[in-house]
Amino acid sequence: MEWTGSWNSFYSTKPINVVFSEWRKKMIAINYKSYYNPWMGDEWLFSYKNNEMLEYHYENGYNIDMQGEGCVTIEAKKVSLNAVATLIEFERETNFEPYNINLHLKDLYYYVLVLPEELENSEFSRKLHELFISVLKV
Repeated sequence: MEWTGSWNSFYSTKPINVVFSEWRKKMIAINYKSYYNPWMGDEWLFSYKNNEMLEYHYENGYNIDMQGEGCVTIEAKKVSLNAVATLIEFERETNFEPYNINLHLKDLYYYVLVLPEELENSEFSRKLHELFISVLKV
C-alpha cells in the first residue's frame, strides 16, 4: 500500500474540540461535509465534498479530483513535548549562529493536516493549509 496525500504537522495550545468546531464551520463554507472518528487514542476529522469525491478517495487515496479538489483529514491528540529544537539560518535571513532551544511543554495538541497534494503543486491544498493555520491562531 502506498501512502498518499501531503502530511503537515502542527503543535498548538488550542484544544481539539475548539479546532474541530472551527474547522467544521470553514468546511461548511466551502460545501464540504465532515465526520468525526476517535480511533486508537487519536481523534480524526475527515472532510469531503460529496459522495463522488468520497468514492474517488476510497479508490485512489488522497488525490486531487477532476475539479481540482480532494478529501482532507485532521488527526489530533493531546501530548507533552520534551525536545530540543535547533535554530538555523533560513535563506540567509538571520544574523545568528545555529543554537539549540530546550522545549519542555505540557498539555499541547498535536495536529496532522492531511491534504490531497503537496502545497507547491496545488492551489487547493495551499488554501486549506492557510485555513487551518487561521483556525490554530490564538
